[in-house]
Amino acid sequence: MTLTLRLPLPDVWPEKRPAPTLPMPDQDLAAAFSDPAAPGIRTDRRTRLVRFLTLTGPLGVTFVLGWAGLGWFSLDGVLSLAEAAVVSVSVFAFYWVVLSVATALVGLFWRPTSQVRPLQSMTVAILLPMYGEPADTTIGNAVRLLRGLAATGRHRFSLHVLSDSRDPEHVLDERAIFAAARRQCPRLAIHYRHRAENTGFKSGNIRDWVTRSGAAHEAMLILDADSVMGPVAVLQMVDRLATEAGLGLIQTIPRVLPGHTLWQRLQSFASEVYGTNLGRGFALWTGAEGNFLGHNALVRTRAFAASAGLPHLSGPAPRGGVILSHDFVEAALIRRAGWGVRMLPEATDSFEDTPKSLPGYLRRDRRWCQGNMQHLRLLAVPGLHPVSRFHLLQGAMAYLASVWWLALLILWAGPGQGGALHDVFSANPFLPNWPDLPPVSQGALALMVGLMLLGPKLLGVMAHIRDHRLPLRRAPGFAASVLIEIALSVLIAPSLMVHQVRAVARTAAGFDGGWMPHLSGRPALRTLARFHATETGLGLALLALYALGHLTPWLTLIAVSLCLTTPLSWLVQRDPAADWLLRPLHR
Repeated sequence: MTLTLRLPLPDVWPEKRPAPTLPMPDQDLAAAFSDPAAPGIRTDRRTRLVRFLTLTGPLGVTFVLGWAGLGWFSLDGVLSLAEAAVVSVSVFAFYWVVLSVATALVGLFWRPTSQVRPLQSMTVAILLPMYGEPADTTIGNAVRLLRGLAATGRHRFSLHVLSDSRDPEHVLDERAIFAAARRQCPRLAIHYRHRAENTGFKSGNIRDWVTRSGAAHEAMLILDADSVMGPVAVLQMVDRLATEAGLGLIQTIPRVLPGHTLWQRLQSFASEVYGTNLGRGFALWTGAEGNFLGHNALVRTRAFAASAGLPHLSGPAPRGGVILSHDFVEAALIRRAGWGVRMLPEATDSFEDTPKSLPGYLRRDRRWCQGNMQHLRLLAVPGLHPVSRFHLLQGAMAYLASVWWLALLILWAGPGQGGALHDVFSANPFLPNWPDLPPVSQGALALMVGLMLLGPKLLGVMAHIRDHRLPLRRAPGFAASVLIEIALSVLIAPSLMVHQVRAVARTAAGFDGGWMPHLSGRPALRTLARFHATETGLGLALLALYALGHLTPWLTLIAVSLCLTTPLSWLVQRDPAADWLLRPLHR
């Protein structure tokens, strides 16, 4: 959609009839809360059994790992406190790896549930928060969704563009694109509002709309600026919310759009082939205690207003202030109030975009890390469901696990077999002493760790082939795509680890990254070299240790990967050379 004329337009297009205000008070994080309007919801016995097996099964695998680790450290006849602590931390962190395998295994047993069409229609507002994203694409996608929903004649939908953009040029573009959309679609209910102050960032943006206009709408479909959804998926969600009175929130499992660059294609392939099965498993064991991803989700408006008002955390950012990763917290508070939160894998026509480049992805990940670290402060909030607490911990562990992996690598490079500090560690009773392992034991340990890391991918491939079949003519290309995805993921993983450790360290040191818009475009090679200088330096240092005989050989792969980060980052922001590369079977 292209416009050649921009006129001064008002900040707000009011609705035909001013809606009554809807209070959304701050939740008390020091006392339990129950919404009197919540009809109550319970997870059935079968789901509770699946949940128990999914969460406890990995404990058996980690117990075996811990027992082997204790036996390894006890080969010299002594087990120090430091050695026991190393095993304990390793077992705790490895639990999350095995949990992913268990979730993927459960996903193989998922089947879509039948759905009943409701007798009455609902009034649904489509909320499109914006923060400087391209207006033509962003608003255009939402208008197409509204047009498709209006054509079905089911339920009543309206679109609300909620701008928090700071650049006046972006605001002018948004107003012009919005005005053009209203002219082209005069029968559709399309509204626009721009906030002068973006208080509370995205959660504050939505909260502002809820208090001003939410009373006139039974539910709200929350999108991101890069969300793309189809009418069928939205209708499935609305029908489900209308027929299950105890639900407060329904979350789809968004897949990544293919995009244009190799990095986007890589993310899209992984979300389609592996992520779909993981999401199904997650939906099966979470039941009515699901989670919220912040977008592509349908929320019961009054339940959200009554139970999900987020207060500011005490103290300065980044540990205090505005809750950045608000979605996990809102889901926990909605469930605490007595409303159900459910994942809906059946709504498959739900997508999101991803940055074109690795730096763009890492910059967004830094903000997510800061928000997820705040979740650690909320684990003890009274009244939360145990599964909601688990979601908060799991979100923090997504980043703390990188700290553990880096610590383990440092221990291997220093006191480990052949390490530069082996003698120092061996002589100090307060540091772990790493005895030599027989080659067979080393191979068995490496095989177990490798299978756990690749397990979700292999199970995802099985589910993808079962769902879409594998024509003989496509088998070589699909197999090559899986191997390429695994190879690139392994090569890029050390860089992701380094950046996540930096993000955790910045948050712990008190550096506030704030709410940054997505990094667009493809950085030049010189910019990439500066951005990845830390990884390159670490890789060269590890190679120097290996040349001096102070590094175990298996760590050289990590060293080489770190050294190759800049050329790899340049490679994955290029367009794919072949159309068949990293294409799921149904495309």
